[in-house]
Amino acid sequence: MSGHTDSAQSRLTFAEDEARLPWLGLLLEMYNATDQGVAQGIRQAERQGRTLACARGCAACCRSHADIPVYPLELAGIAWFVSEKISGELRQKLQQQLAEHKANPSCPFLVDEACAIHPLRPMACRHFNVFDRACAEGEDAFHTRRKDVLTPVAFHKNKALAMMLRHHQVPTETERKARVADGSVHGLAQSLREVRWENLARRMKG
Repeated sequence: MSGHTDSAQSRLTFAEDEARLPWLGLLLEMYNATDQGVAQGIRQAERQGRTLACARGCAACCRSHADIPVYPLELAGIAWFVSEKISGELRQKLQQQLAEHKANPSCPFLVDEACAIHPLRPMACRHFNVFDRACAEGEDAFHTRRKDVLTPVAFHKNKALAMMLRHHQVPTETERKARVADGSVHGLAQSLREVRWENLARRMKG
């Protein structure tokens, strides 16, 4: 798995792939804007005395969340990352999980208690951060204790969504901002659990 993070901008880059796949650079810019907003939100909460509870190995949300929204550009990124950047034992395990995802109540990308697509995880996953106490097994903290869940910084979240609309040929910044403001942008999303991931499993095998 290759990739480079620009420490000055905290932006993940895959230079050769971005040159080949013009949409990939847009997706990575969108995720960079998202991550900047998340970092800002976490800093603000920490200044108020909150402690981030999320850490590697804590995967309760990956098992309990049934309504993770994912957008077409994100689906393209996931398919690319899984097909071209994951190899070895992880690839074999993930391929099997994707093929059998309908029988698995957890996110199909949760492998050995870690996210197999972490660099390309959807915006919804990037935004979901919980403070002070890790989620109990089966708990969706957004519904049980909303005050402990990060509220994304609106400026960065809206910026990322507006950037994404360039992929859908929405021509002007004014129109893109309007679709974000009225919420119609979310009509593009579908549930991650409902995607036909078995097709991606076949693509990995082929």
